Amino acid sequence: MYETLKLGIEESIGWVRLARPQKLNAISPQMVRELRSVVATVRADATIRALVFIGTGRAFSAGADISELVGLGSSTRFLRFLEDIQTVYDEIEALDRPTLAAVNGLAYGGGCELAIACDLRIMAESAKLGVPEILIGMLPGGGGTQRLSRLLPPAIAKQMIFFGEPLDAAAAARHGIANLVVPDAAVEETAREWAQKMARLPPLALGAAKMLVRAACNADLRSGLDAERQAVGFLYGTEDGREGLQAFLEKRPAKFQGR
Repeated sequence: MYETLKLGIEESIGWVRLARPQKLNAISPQMVRELRSVVATVRADATIRALVFIGTGRAFSAGADISELVGLGSSTRFLRFLEDIQTVYDEIEALDRPTLAAVNGLAYGGGCELAIACDLRIMAESAKLGVPEILIGMLPGGGGTQRLSRLLPPAIAKQMIFFGEPLDAAAAARHGIANLVVPDAAVEETAREWAQKMARLPPLALGAAKMLVRAACNADLRSGLDAERQAVGFLYGTEDGREGLQAFLEKRPAKFQGR
C-alpha cells in the first residue's frame, strides 16, 4: 500500500516504519502524502490505541530529501510542500491517540520535526536531534522553529536553530525534549513496552489528556481550568469512568473499552 512507509498493527499498537533506508529515510513529498494517509487510517480505526514512529536502518530520518526539493522548481510548489508537511505534523500532534517517536538514529530537519510532533520520545544513546537547515541558507519549515521553542528553553532552541548543531541524546534528555535514553539495541523494545502500557489505559481519558496539555501550552490558566473541569466531568459519565471507579473499589484491574 505504501512505498516510503510500512504500517503494521500489533496488539492494538500501530507501527509506522519510515522505509527509505538507502536515503536515511529522507522525507519526500510522497512520504508526506503517505504519512497523511496513515494518520487518516489510524484515526478511523478505534482498535489502534497507540502509534509508534521508528526509522528503518541506521537513521530515524535525515530530514527532507534535498534532491527532490530542488526538483520542485518554484517557490509556489515549495510552499505547497511546506504546507503539506506542517499539516500532517499538526494532524499527528492533534491525533486522539498517544504517539511515540522511537528515535533509533539521527533525526535531522523534517525527521526532528516529526519526532517533536509526537507526544513522547525515546532516544537511542547514539541518536541526535537537529535542525541543520541554516547551514544551507534555509530554516526549519515543518514546525521546528515553533515546537522546539515550546519544548526547550528558548536559549537552547535558538542555539539549535542558529548554529544548526544537533543535540545528542544525553543533552536532549537533560533539556527535557527526550523522555528516555536507552541503549541503541533497546529502542524498539522499550517503545513497544511504553506503547503497550498506553494501549491498556482508557482511550477517552488519554485523548482528553492530550487536549488539556495542549490547551495548557496555548491558552490562559482560566481557560485551561475550565476545559479541565469539563473534560473530567465528561469522563465521569463514560463507561470507562464507571469501570475505573468500580475496579478500584473491587481491587481488580480495569478493562477499558473506549466508551
